[in-house]
Amino acid sequence: MEQITHYTNLLKGILDANPWIWHGIQMLILVGLLESLDFLSDVFGIKFLKKLSVFYNFEFLIILIILFTYNKLAIWGILLLLITNISKSEIIYNKVNNISRIRIIILNDIINLITIFAINDELDLKYKICLILIWSVYFSRNILALININKLELFIPLGMRLNYYNIYYPIYISLILISNSWYVWILLLINIFWNSVTFPNNFLCNDDSLIDDLKKSQKKNTYILLIPSIIVLLFFGFNINSFFCIIILNILKSTNNLSSNFKILKNPIKYYVSFSLVVGNFIFIEKIKNTNKLLLLVQRISIKISNNNTYGLLVSPYEEVLVKHLEIKSISELAKNSHHLIILDGGEASDKIIKIENDIVQFLGRVDTVIDCFTIANQTIDDYSEPIEEVHAACVRERITIKQGIIDEKPFELEDNPEEEAKTIDTFINSINTESVRINMLVREYFKENTIDYEELQTELINNGPFEINTLLRQMREGGSVPSRFVDALSIAEVAARYLFSLVNEVNSCLDKNENSIEERNTKYTQLSFGPCVGFLRTICEKGKLNAFEKTIKELLKTKYTDNDNFERLRKYLITDLHYDKKVSDEPTLFDLFYYMAHIRNKTRGHGTPSKVEFEFYVTLDLISIFIVNCISKIEIETFSRQTINEKEWLLYYNAGGNVVLHPLEPNENLEYWKDSFDWKYLDKMEEAKKQIDETNQSVYFKIKHQEEIHWIKAETYFKCKEGIIYMYDGINNNEAEWISFTTGAVIRPYRIN
Repeated sequence: MEQITHYTNLLKGILDANPWIWHGIQMLILVGLLESLDFLSDVFGIKFLKKLSVFYNFEFLIILIILFTYNKLAIWGILLLLITNISKSEIIYNKVNNISRIRIIILNDIINLITIFAINDELDLKYKICLILIWSVYFSRNILALININKLELFIPLGMRLNYYNIYYPIYISLILISNSWYVWILLLINIFWNSVTFPNNFLCNDDSLIDDLKKSQKKNTYILLIPSIIVLLFFGFNINSFFCIIILNILKSTNNLSSNFKILKNPIKYYVSFSLVVGNFIFIEKIKNTNKLLLLVQRISIKISNNNTYGLLVSPYEEVLVKHLEIKSISELAKNSHHLIILDGGEASDKIIKIENDIVQFLGRVDTVIDCFTIANQTIDDYSEPIEEVHAACVRERITIKQGIIDEKPFELEDNPEEEAKTIDTFINSINTESVRINMLVREYFKENTIDYEELQTELINNGPFEINTLLRQMREGGSVPSRFVDALSIAEVAARYLFSLVNEVNSCLDKNENSIEERNTKYTQLSFGPCVGFLRTICEKGKLNAFEKTIKELLKTKYTDNDNFERLRKYLITDLHYDKKVSDEPTLFDLFYYMAHIRNKTRGHGTPSKVEFEFYVTLDLISIFIVNCISKIEIETFSRQTINEKEWLLYYNAGGNVVLHPLEPNENLEYWKDSFDWKYLDKMEEAKKQIDETNQSVYFKIKHQEEIHWIKAETYFKCKEGIIYMYDGINNNEAEWISFTTGAVIRPYRIN
């Protein structure tokens, strides 16, 4: 012991006589301590610190020696802190599983408690009590992590890694007691500024999963803690009293932050009104997340709905996350509660593209979602994906491209130049369709306390119903303008009426073997619009002698609309605002709704977009649109076509809701690449259709059951198809039939079809 005392006194003498040595050591230690604050490297990208702090463990040893030299730590405290540091070294830490890591953290916390009393008697008991209180907060969070980790071995909860609390550990208090330890005050000021930004402030419990909303992500005033801290420093000076005063200020300011990480346990993601699911190449998504610019999406979308959390982001590379205390859910299960999909395809040949396809078709199958799709080429495969064959990835991307082309949902291509990365991220953030998500949240508030369960009607439409009409309803939900949505709702009613009109006429022409159907169409319907279609449907409702298919349509048109509150709103707009002078039905049917929607279209500049529309008027039509599309989905008919797309031949099926099902007809196509796709589920149906449909291009085929027999109807009078897009007859222009697609906005004529 005498020898230790001798050498420590010698070292102290050297340091006192040569202060530049001490200041050099301080700089080295500062670099190491900065690197140990993970958020600096993760958020600000300070990579050079890692290179400068290769000998961080050696630096830690220097700290302990200096502390002991100045008689600030007992020797047993040095040994305990060395054990702590060694246990957290990469050699040990990377070789154990997550449960063992949590146990190491718990052990380290206990050791830290002991080392509080290893500090020399210069630290008063009151300060040691403060340290114990701070330690207890941190320790309780790690205990909570240990409880959760027993059920899920995927993560170390990010919410439990409050890096800014590390600066309150006993070792830093000891450094304060050394003269001229100015670098500790630098660390403290960094902590103040970092703690002032509370993004992200609420997490799912996987390491890189984020859930946030506006109420918990507002950026705090940077100077709210800096100013009182300066006052404290002026009053007490740079000493232990100032340090603990600033700690107390920090604790008071951080009270909300302390509770926010627990909030996920009592307010899980399923209670959010809505959230956006961000998927794709996680390397680039991580770069976006680290800029904090995802917060801009939260601010643009969030609205105040009672006292609930309104909107959040779910960004996770994992397939499963802990969403509540001991409750694990898969991302695909959580996606049911999401109404917005943000995709970032990095162009890599990995199983990520398979997951992207599954996410796309899952959201395309619904009518209550918004999809934002981005591509950025030449990205590296992230750590959460597995490489696949280039040809397999190309096959999946071809399926996605064809589906996006048919519904006019083409991806936004981002610049892949690394030198323009900041600009690319800004483009990504600014191109996301946030206003439509916000409007959809407001609309869903009208779903409550209605006679009709609109959520249930929308659920029934998942992967069910005519592709074109379901797609129109989803496309309306992607509109960021209320006036344009108003017109879209009228278009949905018009297309539904046209669809019924065209369907009945096509079926009747086939059943009657009418060879003059095209000539009769050209003579009788030189211009087809909403009005003539509604007139035809009125005839169906009033006609006595009908075939079996017409009777089905008649029963459908007689379906009662039972949402009295919404219909009363419609009645008010019809009579008060649009001066409707006829009797409004007290028990409206589907046909009545067609009739009223046609009147509204004629009275509200329906062939253009009005400049202003009362929001509640639009919502009234939105709810009616859900009802109309749900009714149309009840028709027992299946639609197929055989098309050449991108110089390859395909069989397509159009009754899986917003998903158009693809089946390759190329004999050399590797069907192994299709087995994990949505389309593969329809293999039997497609194989049956393939035996019936021979003609390629232009033709649409309907499969119906009539008089207990299956009929395959080749529809050419009122339907056409080109490159997978279905068009309906629109009238005669310059002696040629004109065809229109409402889902793409395209208009074609027969002579333009190859």
